[in-house]
Amino acid sequence: MSLLDLSGTKEGSYNFQEVLGQGGLGIVYRAIQDPIGRIVAIKVILPEFANDPNFIRRFESEAQVVARLEHPHIVPLYDFWRKAGRAYLVMRYLGGGSVRDLVNKQGRLSLDVVSRFCRQTLSAMAFAHRNGVVHRDIKPDNVFLDEDGNAYLSDFGIAKYVDADVTATSGQIVGTPAYLAPEQIRGEAATAQSDIYAFGIMLYEMLSGARPFTDVSLATLVYRHLNEPLPM
Repeated sequence: MSLLDLSGTKEGSYNFQEVLGQGGLGIVYRAIQDPIGRIVAIKVILPEFANDPNFIRRFESEAQVVARLEHPHIVPLYDFWRKAGRAYLVMRYLGGGSVRDLVNKQGRLSLDVVSRFCRQTLSAMAFAHRNGVVHRDIKPDNVFLDEDGNAYLSDFGIAKYVDADVTATSGQIVGTPAYLAPEQIRGEAATAQSDIYAFGIMLYEMLSGARPFTDVSLATLVYRHLNEPLPM
């Protein structure tokens, strides 16, 4: 069975349901855990990565990072495992979609909603930073909502421990270009300030309904992040 079509199958105690989303590294499914009937989200790593030794180390690092970060507004990790050709992360299921979904649907968000998202997401970021972890991919797509509209930071797949040489990626651009801090574009080490810069872009988007520097090529986008102040 291909990793691209696990709906209706079972792995261990987890019954895979529909696809919730897909990113560059994996596919996220809604699943039901037997025998307790708990609904979870399972991130399944795509086959082209799952057997690569370097990626396996990165996968295990992601699991360890998320398991270490126990905070009310960080999506908790329940379980993880891997086998030949497959790797899995089992997380809390959040049924409210993401901040990206909300912005796409509503455009600019109300000040009350933005204020709540700021308090909750920034408290999660601060906790991660106090524990030596830089997320490096803060964006609306990685902030999920519960049914009551509370925000939770997720997807530490490219996060790293600031003091861990084994995860250093000097000279590489890692992250989403629209939210990258200038130092990340230059291939320098990401810091807590890099996450704050990315959150600033996200804040701009929540308040205005659009990202700064829109409708430009990737090269122009990178140039503007490096050389121009953000628009008002």
